[in-house]
Amino acid sequence: MMKLALVGPASTSLITNNSIAKHTTPLPKSLLKPWEAAVMGTVKVNTDAAWCSQKKKFGLGAVIRDSIGSVLASVATPVYAPVTVVVVEGWALERGATLARQMSFSAVTLESDCLEVIKALVQQTKFKFELGHVLDGISDVCNSFDKHKFSYTPRSGNQVAHNLVKIALAIDYEQTWPTRHISLS
Repeated sequence: MMKLALVGPASTSLITNNSIAKHTTPLPKSLLKPWEAAVMGTVKVNTDAAWCSQKKKFGLGAVIRDSIGSVLASVATPVYAPVTVVVVEGWALERGATLARQMSFSAVTLESDCLEVIKALVQQTKFKFELGHVLDGISDVCNSFDKHKFSYTPRSGNQVAHNLVKIALAIDYEQTWPTRHISLS
C-alpha cells in the first residue's frame, strides 16, 4: 500500500491507494479556498511537492495556467535526494519558474501551498545551507521576468499541482507537457 504524506499547513489527510483518508478534524473554511485564475496578462504557476516513504523519493509538480484557467504547460519530476520537504517545495517552485521562463512568459505569479517558502521569498529572508541556495535559485530565475510575485494558497487551491506530484511519484524521469512551443533560448 503506497502512502503519500501531504505537506504544508493543510496536512490533515493521508492518501492511500488514490483515496483520501478522512481526517478527524474538519478543515477551517480558510483552508478550503478554490484555485483562482491569474490576472489578465499574466500566468499563474502552481507548484507542490510530497514525500513517499514507501518509494523513498519525493515528487514535485508544477502547472502553468493563463487568466482563463487554460493549462499552458505542466511538469512532474521525481526526486531522490536526502533533503527536507521544504527544500523540495522550493525546488518545485524553481522548476515551475524555469518552465515559465523557457516558455518566454514575462509576467508570472508563483503560487505554492508551502507557507514557509512563500514567506521567505516575499520577506526576502536569508537562510543558510540548502534552503538558502534554493531561495537564491528561485530569485535568480524570477529576475528574468518583467514582473513576478509570490503567493500562498492552501492545498484546496493547489490540487492540479498536487495531482502532478502523484504522477511524479509513479515515474522515474521528469515528464513535461507543454501545450505551446518552448523556446530553447
